[in-house]
Amino acid sequence: MPTSSQEKQPPKSTKELLALAQDGAKKVFSTDEYREYLKFISGFHQYSVRNQLLIYLQNPHATFVAGYHTWKNQYHRQVNQHEKGIRILAGGEHKYEKRVRQPDGTIKRVKETKVFCRPAAVFDYSQTSGEPIKMFTHELTGEVPNYATIYSKLVQATDFHVGFSREMPSSETKGVTRPRQKEIQLRSGMSEKQTIKTLIHELAHSELHCDPKLKLDRSTMELEAESTAFIVCQHLGIDTSDYTFPYLAVWSKDKDLSQLSKSLTRIQSTAEKFNKTVDQNLEKIREKPLTLDQKIERAKTIATTENIAKKEQGLVQATQEKTR
Repeated sequence: MPTSSQEKQPPKSTKELLALAQDGAKKVFSTDEYREYLKFISGFHQYSVRNQLLIYLQNPHATFVAGYHTWKNQYHRQVNQHEKGIRILAGGEHKYEKRVRQPDGTIKRVKETKVFCRPAAVFDYSQTSGEPIKMFTHELTGEVPNYATIYSKLVQATDFHVGFSREMPSSETKGVTRPRQKEIQLRSGMSEKQTIKTLIHELAHSELHCDPKLKLDRSTMELEAESTAFIVCQHLGIDTSDYTFPYLAVWSKDKDLSQLSKSLTRIQSTAEKFNKTVDQNLEKIREKPLTLDQKIERAKTIATTENIAKKEQGLVQATQEKTR
């Protein structure tokens, strides 16, 4: 088994980190550790393959990692005293101007960008103390009967544009609603259950929380959106308990009865609206096996999601190549 970060000094230089990743890869892929490693990296999809391996080799029991300032500023947690960081390779850019001689003999200043790697330290959740964080919900897995129809009708229930993206504000974000742009972005690559749950959550935000006159704190908005998603998913026969209840446990703390009562009224009316929207189209097909057309429609929906993700990844790679 790899050695914990608590048992020996972590590598410090870029050269040491690259060597550790190379040697560790040989060990992991040639032993029974591979199965454990696959389980491990499922929780670190936001990191590169090399950094996933570096985290695993230094602390195979890590569950969620972030930098010192991210823990402090974004999650309101403090790294415990005397903790040793897990060393990874962070990307960086150096922008500069280059003097290039033109065919006519003149000198032109050209902006260049050099991409490089540098060592950086991250810390596991177990190495920190402070407020609980919501990413320790279990992401939903599995298919949804009539997925394509449900997804399509839910999207039609809003005037917001709904799309997919691999780029999210943070690693645990499943979806985001942007009122000014009137758009909803869902993380691509999620299961059908997680996609539908997240879509309803973001639709609830678009329905309930886009009025600038409303003075609601974030915890109230998250409570209302996730509760709405839970009710609608239950109505559709989708159990989201493993995800929703830990999520709500964080956002409902310190709420008094009067606050919760106001929220429940808003939650109920919004959930009822979405339920009616979907019910009108599912009444005839509920409890029936998928027809060939429905299977084709589901395949198209999934393919569209994957194609969008591939195109976005291609654009990112093309942009990076241009800056080199």
